[in-house]
Amino acid sequence: MKPQLSVISLKVPQKDIYYISWTIDACEGLGLLRTDDPKMGEVTVFTPSELLGDMLGCIEGLKNEGLEINIINVS
Repeated sequence: MKPQLSVISLKVPQKDIYYISWTIDACEGLGLLRTDDPKMGEVTVFTPSELLGDMLGCIEGLKNEGLEINIINVS
């Protein structure tokens, strides 16, 4: 059975996309980040639905580090 995926749309500063991507990647199995429009800072994060709370916690942790991350949509 394939896991259900949750999708989180974010707007972030272009300079932080690489850092955010590598941070998520370092949390093996938590999810992955796709850059949709680097100039506009639009990215999409995919995470297993059962780990959505953990991913949102990771995003909050990055915000607490001072990164400007705006959650546009969660589905």
